[in-house]
Amino acid sequence: MIVNRIEERSVQKQNKNNEQVFISIYDVISRIADEVVKNHKDIIADITLSKSPKSVLEKLVLKIIANRNYKVAEVNRPDLVKEVIDHILGYGIIQKYIDLPDFNNAYINGPDNVWVKCGNKMERVDVSFGSNENLLSYIQTTIQANLKGEINENKALVKFEDKENKLRIICGISPVTTLSPTIVFRKHRDDAYSLKELVDIGMLTEEQAEDLVRYAQAGANIMFVGKGGAGKTTLMRAVLEELNKETRILVMEEHPELFLKHPNAIHTLVKRNEHGQIYGIREISDMGLLMSIDAYVYGEIREGEAMTFFNGAFAGNQTFNTAHAGSAKKALRKMMINMKMSGTNLSDEVLLDILYESVNIIVYLDSFTVAEMAEINSEGKDKYNYLWKFNIKHREATFIQGEHIKTGFVESEDLIIKLMQSNLLKEGDLDAYNIDNITSLYGAAFNN
Repeated sequence: MIVNRIEERSVQKQNKNNEQVFISIYDVISRIADEVVKNHKDIIADITLSKSPKSVLEKLVLKIIANRNYKVAEVNRPDLVKEVIDHILGYGIIQKYIDLPDFNNAYINGPDNVWVKCGNKMERVDVSFGSNENLLSYIQTTIQANLKGEINENKALVKFEDKENKLRIICGISPVTTLSPTIVFRKHRDDAYSLKELVDIGMLTEEQAEDLVRYAQAGANIMFVGKGGAGKTTLMRAVLEELNKETRILVMEEHPELFLKHPNAIHTLVKRNEHGQIYGIREISDMGLLMSIDAYVYGEIREGEAMTFFNGAFAGNQTFNTAHAGSAKKALRKMMINMKMSGTNLSDEVLLDILYESVNIIVYLDSFTVAEMAEINSEGKDKYNYLWKFNIKHREATFIQGEHIKTGFVESEDLIIKLMQSNLLKEGDLDAYNIDNITSLYGAAFNN
């Protein structure tokens, strides 16, 4: 007979004192939590509504542990009580990691395979759900029940949102996942990094930060690209916070992530698949025209929505957005493919021309580091003018080491004029530009 050792070690044992001793802490947590939820819903409701202190639940849990003689190997009773409370009122054995100040992600790949990323460091942690059945139960009770979502065999890969705790949770179960259920937690920071803090941790240099702020304040259209977790949203948010306080910003997101503190920022959620009125990028952007919006921001452009977004940029609106792309150069081609998904019959060449005219700066991030900063010069033979590159000297799974290298100067007439008209030109901006050309076209403004 084949014995499942993981299941076997989670089965309760009886010792000579008749204590129920468990190897997996989750087996105890689930038993106690089930009893509390079944028999004491009123206590949970009162605590949730702040009618009763958490200590009432702690006393109840202690009583259940004593009455049932529960014990977990190598876990003391106070810690066990805390784990149970976290399970009932939070996210169980993952809660203590979510509460860490620099927590970013938790990756639950299986009942005994859990990884946590804090800052740039990712490590495997000593967490066990005991069995696939326990992990499935965790998804169905702690996550699904609390967040009012739906996950089942017909809808087996689901994204949950916990707006109160700024969490995005993706859960997968059978038949989509084959070996075990999986969960990915993503936490958005309450207190966003400032540009100065990002400079201090090495994401970018002080000169790069100053240039990005100048470009943004001058009205440049900026894309932040890279793979998931590269720092795109983090850097875009920091740059947006530096816009002049009079600048009216319309934020459009499918899932809340930016949480700007800018006094003139309006946050909206794209609504696509729910009953009632649909509010996509087009609908919200059209409303923005009536709200005196100066800058349009979109968190992650999806498929055919790229057509609406970049059509707005082409028409003269200032735009910011993030996108998944493997480099600055690949970003616009990917956006062109997305634009095709709108059903347009415009050729690839025309769509790329729209993009070249609609984007000023592309910032490519790799492992929380600005790896490329490219200017788009629609008039140049080579449309991509690289202003900065990162020379990688050492790479690991979650971070890179090296140095930022200045590789070019602003060349496009569009960005030069924007900087000039905003009085934001600095020494070196015109080093690669034909000054005679700009003075002949804009002599009076330039001389001023």
